[in-house]
Amino acid sequence: MSGDDGALSTADEAILRYLRTQVDGLQDERYRRDARPSITNELQIAVRDLKKFTSDLRNKGKNI
Repeated sequence: MSGDDGALSTADEAILRYLRTQVDGLQDERYRRDARPSITNELQIAVRDLKKFTSDLRNKGKNI
């Protein structure tokens, strides 16, 4: 697989899937009655990590 074709590597796909799953899970948990007190901070960190990862990939010319 060439780095110039815009396709994601298998590793990048796995990381992206993991980060998206983290954000989705934390967003769901945020509205539960028994959500832990740190959930808001955890969600902010997860969203920040996802945005940075996708931004870095796009800057490298990857198609997301």
